[in-house]
Amino acid sequence: MQRDFLSGARILLVESDAPFRRSLANGVKRAGYLFDSCGTCREARQLAKIRHYDLCVVEYHLTDGNGARLVAELKAVHRALRAIIISFYDFEWISRDVTPVADGFLKKPFDLLEFERMIHGMVAAVPSPALFSSLASSVEQAPALTLAERVLQAV
Repeated sequence: MQRDFLSGARILLVESDAPFRRSLANGVKRAGYLFDSCGTCREARQLAKIRHYDLCVVEYHLTDGNGARLVAELKAVHRALRAIIISFYDFEWISRDVTPVADGFLKKPFDLLEFERMIHGMVAAVPSPALFSSLASSVEQAPALTLAERVLQAV
């Protein structure tokens, strides 16, 4: 399924459990978003150096670090980045780490439809810079419409 308005959004999935990461990736793919996935903080940092992400979904307890700290690092570089923290821990146990950096939280196990709805809400709340880049170039080709009018047409 392709989402015209949101198709430029890119998501970073960081989950250490490979089978669960594949399940999450299938949900993101089915929802029509672009994404990259990895299993460690180190890999996530490397990906974030070469790509812009609109949303990251990060496991709290990664094998090589704390997911909340990783999100803080990523947001320091990409201020508009939205983040969902996922964890087996109850929110109350990790809220001190998670609250300052997360825009959403899901406790494992969770329903993949709930996951897709949360992603859609996060991405819809902050349109992708890639979307605006493509709209800006189309405005250059058709200067009669403003960028705002193009955004409204895309919706």
